[in-house]
Amino acid sequence: MADFFLKISPNIAVGSHIIARLGHIVEKHLDKTEKRWLLVLDPGMRETGIAEQAEKALAEREIEIIGFDDIPTANTTVLENVLSLARGAHVRGVLALGGVRAAAVGRAAAALYNETGDIFDYIEGAQPLSQPLPFVQVATTCRDPAMFLDKTPVVDARNNQAVLMKIQSGVCKAVVMDPNTYMHISSRMASSMLFQAAAIAFEGYISTRANFFSDTILGKALEILFLSLDPEQRKVSGIEPEMLAAQGGCMASLGASLSSPGMVTALALACNARYRAPLSLVAAILLPHLAEEAAHSSVEKAVTLAKILGVDTTGKTDGETAALAAEEIRRRLDSCGLPLRLKDAELTIEQLAVAAEDAGRMDIMNYTPRSMSSDDLFDLMKRAY
Repeated sequence: MADFFLKISPNIAVGSHIIARLGHIVEKHLDKTEKRWLLVLDPGMRETGIAEQAEKALAEREIEIIGFDDIPTANTTVLENVLSLARGAHVRGVLALGGVRAAAVGRAAAALYNETGDIFDYIEGAQPLSQPLPFVQVATTCRDPAMFLDKTPVVDARNNQAVLMKIQSGVCKAVVMDPNTYMHISSRMASSMLFQAAAIAFEGYISTRANFFSDTILGKALEILFLSLDPEQRKVSGIEPEMLAAQGGCMASLGASLSSPGMVTALALACNARYRAPLSLVAAILLPHLAEEAAHSSVEKAVTLAKILGVDTTGKTDGETAALAAEEIRRRLDSCGLPLRLKDAELTIEQLAVAAEDAGRMDIMNYTPRSMSSDDLFDLMKRAY
């Protein structure tokens, strides 16, 4: 097991209608002489009224907002536009309201605001060393692998390659998760996001960087996430499914930061960056294949996953039990109306080969249970195709 060091920097706020306290949360990180913040916003937040709720909460604390919502993708061109606006307006903090895309842009903008180098230097591996702006994330989905990491996903606009860009430690000052912001998501989309969160949790659970603390958090995250996907069990728990999603997603992201995301995250980011394939759908389809990998490389933890899923282990060896976890995930994907094959995500086999190469370059691949080259990743994706 890897050496264990624990440092928690962001404040975490999870609760119903907690977005109403957003002004209070942001105010703790204000420059008292200047209350101007950049708001990076998913465009859909306007349509649902969530953006208005957030702006009202900020206005109550007299926090001035400079808005930016032109983010078709989290690529370097968009990031350059955000940085130009932020620097021109002399903002003192960055707030992201939305999903993985808005958070990635906001996080990167906060990290690079005081940097003087070319943006592509950081895309190619340079470490930002300046003092970042404080960053607050209001997560309107439950499946952000980078929420607590010292990296953030950015797409290189020159070639559409996904990169995990290094950022300074402690950029994120607060994470806010309000389950009421999930109400606008369709049931199919919500299910795929929950499976993606489960993939984040499980790849962190079997990572070579896992430790007793991450195991505890990620094991519980998996329990909550699969509970939220089971209507009968949800009734027994008495907890609203949106609250379960917020709790499970937060724990998955936190646990993954204490361990490491892995191959599903890398492949999903690569497919999304190159071909705009839905991030959550790709991750959901790959989750049972991750479980099959674990049945060979992390049998004990695959057995734990099977037990969390409620697989009947009577008379079965650990190997047999571990293998059944993947089949149970496939059954649940099908029951939620989600596809089981990558071709249903409108990806071609040629595109998968390129995505596998992109994913293989990400440093999180160094912590998978077994060494996996881009050829190994392509073989896995062919099985999922």
